[in-house]
Amino acid sequence: MEKNHFRIGGLCLLIMVIISVFIIGVYAATVPCGDSSYDPEKQACCQGKVYDNPKQVAPCGDSCYDPSSQSCCKGQVYDGLMWGECKGVCFNRETQVCCDGYPVNGSRCYSSCHGVQFNENSQSCCNGQILDGPYWRACGNACYDVTTQSCCNNKVYEGANWQECGNACFNGDTQFCSQGKVYDGKGKMFCGDTTYDPYTQSCCQGEVYDGSGYQPCGDSCYNPKTQTCCQSQVFDGVGYQPCGDSCYNPKTQSCCQQQVFDGVGAQRCGDTCYNPKSQTCCRGEVVEGKGECKY
Repeated sequence: MEKNHFRIGGLCLLIMVIISVFIIGVYAATVPCGDSSYDPEKQACCQGKVYDNPKQVAPCGDSCYDPSSQSCCKGQVYDGLMWGECKGVCFNRETQVCCDGYPVNGSRCYSSCHGVQFNENSQSCCNGQILDGPYWRACGNACYDVTTQSCCNNKVYEGANWQECGNACFNGDTQFCSQGKVYDGKGKMFCGDTTYDPYTQSCCQGEVYDGSGYQPCGDSCYNPKTQTCCQSQVFDGVGYQPCGDSCYNPKTQSCCQQQVFDGVGAQRCGDTCYNPKSQTCCRGEVVEGKGECKY
């Protein structure tokens, strides 16, 4: 009877030992996680919560994210793997680029306007502003479109043909500037005490001439298209050249020994000149007619 009692007692002790070992083994394999516990070999603990797949969870700020499909930037979770930081701002590398420390939509960087990117082909940077259109320019503290406006003395004027005239401005489409003063009339200018149209007239030596291009010649003026200025004298016709103190036309005259002769081709003969076509030079003397010089 005592043997049976001993056997029963030993069996109970063995069972209790086995149960204790099991309980200790179970608790030895888990680690606390918030108000619960988890198995580090099979699970993950993130921000006090248990996750079944340790490869798909990581801390990000006050939350958790899946590194296989999400990104963590500055403590915020973003969908996609291409998120990064650009000067303290998060951006998506799939649709944006980081230019000069600023995220910009698109695939390449453009020029910078006070730290902001803009497209020079369709926009302008003017006085720190980005404006639509590539033709904006600064005019003092303002901006103007060079295709429809003008900048004169740091002021913007409507119309593309405004210019400076002394301390004022004038519209070249309806006014003209002469000697620092503005006058009404398109294209007009002063010549002496009168006005003239520089497109159809000339101002030379204080006088108005019909036709453009007149230039001074001595005390007079001439038209280079139809006249020649030679030795401060005006000759009708073009191409006159100096000959001594006078001028000659090489097409109809000759210059020989600083003298002008009618006809072309005059040559020297002694102290004078002759025309080989109608004269003969014989021993320094001019003989009328063509012939041989007999000694």
